[in-house]
Amino acid sequence: MDDEKSVGMNGQGSEGLTGGADSGKKESAPKKRGVRRKSRAQLLKRGGLGSAKPRVDHAIALYANDPLKQMAYLFDGLAPQAFTGRKRIVSHLTEQRFSETLMRAIRELRNLNMPIQRIDQIGRRHIVALVAHWVNDQGQCAATVNTKVSFIRKFCELGGRVGAIPKGEDWYELMATYGVDRNSLIRRQVAYGSKSWISAGVEPLAVAALLSQTHPHEALLVELMFYFGLRVSEVLSLDPYKAMAPGGLMVSAGAKGGRGRFVPFWNDPETAAKQREVLDRALVWVRANNRRGDMGYPGLSMKQSREKYYNTMQKSGVTKSQLGVVSHGLRHEYAANLFAQITGHRPPVEGQEPAEWFKKNRENVDRAFVTVAENLGHWRKDISSAYLGSVPQMSKTQKVRIEKLIEMFQNTAGVSQRMMDLGVERAWLTGPAAQGIQLFPRERISLTVAFKEGVSWSVLTEVHALLEELLPGRVKIAPLLVGVEPDDGVEIFLC
Repeated sequence: MDDEKSVGMNGQGSEGLTGGADSGKKESAPKKRGVRRKSRAQLLKRGGLGSAKPRVDHAIALYANDPLKQMAYLFDGLAPQAFTGRKRIVSHLTEQRFSETLMRAIRELRNLNMPIQRIDQIGRRHIVALVAHWVNDQGQCAATVNTKVSFIRKFCELGGRVGAIPKGEDWYELMATYGVDRNSLIRRQVAYGSKSWISAGVEPLAVAALLSQTHPHEALLVELMFYFGLRVSEVLSLDPYKAMAPGGLMVSAGAKGGRGRFVPFWNDPETAAKQREVLDRALVWVRANNRRGDMGYPGLSMKQSREKYYNTMQKSGVTKSQLGVVSHGLRHEYAANLFAQITGHRPPVEGQEPAEWFKKNRENVDRAFVTVAENLGHWRKDISSAYLGSVPQMSKTQKVRIEKLIEMFQNTAGVSQRMMDLGVERAWLTGPAAQGIQLFPRERISLTVAFKEGVSWSVLTEVHALLEELLPGRVKIAPLLVGVEPDDGVEIFLC
């Protein structure tokens, strides 16, 4: 209180409160003026805008014409602050990805014939060239590209170059002039198609069984991810001795953002027994193979463990290009199975249930979304949409799938005319395709056809041969048996 009394409201010392003839008079309050609020980054005492410029200049002076060494020096002990949220230093993993992105960008610029000599030269034209390369040449997804752009934008701002990379509509318009569609830069929060292994026609436990013959460690990791919805970093960091708890599994080490969570055993006794059994086998493996106590590779860091895991999976053929799946899809698998256990229905993203059911049972669906989000380590219900889809989007997605199939038949040269020449009068999409359900890889589209009067069914063989020629491996044919158009059919208008 003494300190508060010694300083007046106008910033003067004690004399301003007691001295002078006008000391008893009240001064009129100053008029309020519009104050421009500073951003979270501008308020930081350390790590804010321009805070790294002296360090950047020093790095350039120490390692002239060697941008890789300049960048390495910059990040050695930089400890960047987060620009959003509470006041904190970013996590070690984020800082590591931050530095790796910038180092890789320098190398990529060299390959694009845009080499730099100083790290403060990285600017708008460089990021534009990099993004165009990532999207158009490498086909990287929006989430990956956005993460890289945010790191490079923050690097520019730490060096004092605010606005070097535009944001929002200005950013999309700039990239559009370089042939990058804005849809390639917008991350979708709602899943538009199931990313689970089952939806790709791959049985996780069957893959684990095959892996166990040559790579038992990786097979066990796959099972743990399948039964508990773990990320790769979480399963490699998992210490089963510490994590096992009454009723479930405590997940903390390796968790994204350091947010631990409790993953309970399922209510289904059979599944719960399998969850306990795979944890028991994890305990045995750790006891025999890793003194450190976790499921990672003995003697390797987390980064090295992740690289070894992915390399092993690639050599085993468990990749997007070979099997159509990735390890993260096991989290989607867990989410979908948990949703089905709670509601008795597959999630909206799989498109196997009518939208009306989800709308009528909104309370039960919401409860399932919350539970899935919590078990996956998220705290917002809407995050589950990235794994499960959403009811309104499900109906729209189904329609889009149907429209694309119809367009495929109508726009493939020769299909309509040659089918009519063979005597086909009408044709319908039937089965899962007619409902807009996402088909498994290599699953054929069901097409039911009706022939003109007097045309023999023997022509069916010729129609099949025609579609194998024009749409190889895509369609299976069935005749209209009862003379009445199928109830679940969607007609393809032959013209």
